[in-house]
Amino acid sequence: MAEDLKPSGCEEFDRARQLLTEFRDDEALDYFELASGRATDPAVRASAAAFVAGLLLGSNRPWEVEAWAEIVRDNAATPDLGDFLEAAARLQLDDLEGARRVLARVEDPTDPWFPCSVTAARMARAHVAYLDGDVEEARAEVFAVFELDRFAPEVWDAFARLCADTDFDPAEAVASVPDDRTFEVITALRSSVPEGVDRIAELIWQRNPGDARVLALVPRFASKLESVRAMEWSARMRAAGMGRTCPLLARAEDERADAVERVRACVFAHAAFGDRRARELLERAVPSLADDEVVDAVLEVWTVAAALADSAVSAAASTPPRSLAIASALFERGASREAYAVLVHGLSLEAAESLTTDDVVRLLPVPVLEGLASEAEERGDEDVAGMLEAVAVVATHG
Repeated sequence: MAEDLKPSGCEEFDRARQLLTEFRDDEALDYFELASGRATDPAVRASAAAFVAGLLLGSNRPWEVEAWAEIVRDNAATPDLGDFLEAAARLQLDDLEGARRVLARVEDPTDPWFPCSVTAARMARAHVAYLDGDVEEARAEVFAVFELDRFAPEVWDAFARLCADTDFDPAEAVASVPDDRTFEVITALRSSVPEGVDRIAELIWQRNPGDARVLALVPRFASKLESVRAMEWSARMRAAGMGRTCPLLARAEDERADAVERVRACVFAHAAFGDRRARELLERAVPSLADDEVVDAVLEVWTVAAALADSAVSAAASTPPRSLAIASALFERGASREAYAVLVHGLSLEAAESLTTDDVVRLLPVPVLEGLASEAEERGDEDVAGMLEAVAVVATHG
C-alpha cells in the first residue's frame, strides 16, 4: 500500500506501514487497529482506520468494514474516504443500490497516507455501472481513467475487482503495458481481489513465462484460489525452486478456507508434487469437515492420493455416525477389509452406545450390512456378525 514512510508521529501507525512493505498484512492490521485509537492526530487516526478497512476488504471480510469507515468519517477532514470504503464493502456484499447511494456523495477521497484518489472513486462508479448492466458506459469510463493514469494503483486494483466480479476482459489493458512497467502493475495488485489478480497475473505471465516478479506476487493471491488453480501456480513456483512457499500448502493451512478445499489442497500437493507436508496438514484439516462432507472428502483422498487415505480415514472417523458412513462408502468401492476396520472403530467409540437400529440402517444399506457381517464371520468376530445380521433382518422385514 503506502510507499511514503515519512514519520507520522504515531509509532504504531509507522510500524504498521513498515509491515505492509514486508507483506506482513496480519501483523499490520493489528498495529493499524492500535493506531486508530492511540494516534493523537485525527488525520492519522482516520488513515489508520482506512488501512484497517482496506485490509479487511482485501481479505474478503466486508461485513467488518462499516465500523471502520465510520471511524474514518469521524476523524477525517471530509467524509469522502469513509464513504468510499463503505461503498466498496457494499459492493462486496452485493448491495449494489447501497453502494451507488454512498458513492454519489464521494467527490475526493484522497488521504495523506492511505492510497485513494478521485481516480478510485471514478473506477468504483464504473464498477457499479458494469454491475448495473451498462457495460459500454462502464468500459468507456474505465479506459478513460486508464488513459489519464495508466499506472495508478487504484486503476489496477479496480481492474482486478472488475475481473473478479464481472466478465470484464483485462487483456487490452495488460497488452498496453510495456515490459519495463509490469512491475508497477504487479505491485499495485498485491492487496487486490485474488480471482481478479489471477487473471491479470496470468496475462503478464504468458508474455514472459518464468517472470520472477510475477512469482513474487503469487503467494499473495494463489492460496486464496480454488485448489486446481492454486496447483497450477504452485507448479510454476516449484519449477523455479520456490516450493517452500507453495500456495497449495498455504491454502491447506488456512483455517479460514473451506474445509473441503483445504483437504483437496493437501490431496493435490501430495499427488502432484509428493510433498510430505501434505499429510500433517490433511490430518489438521479433516476434523473441520461437516458430517455431510466427510464421505466425499475421504473418497477423494482415497482416489487421488491413496497414500494419504489412512490419515484421512483416521481423522475423519471421529464419531460413530461418521465411521459407519465411511465404512459403507469404502465397502461399496470394494475395500471390504478397510471398511470393516472403520466399522469396528466406530462401534468401539463410547458414543456408539447411543446408536439406534434406525441409525445403523440409515448409515449402512442392507447389502453393506450383509457384506460386513460376512467379513466379521471370516475374522471370527461372531458378536459383530450377529449384530449386523440382526440389523439386516430388521431393515429387510421392518
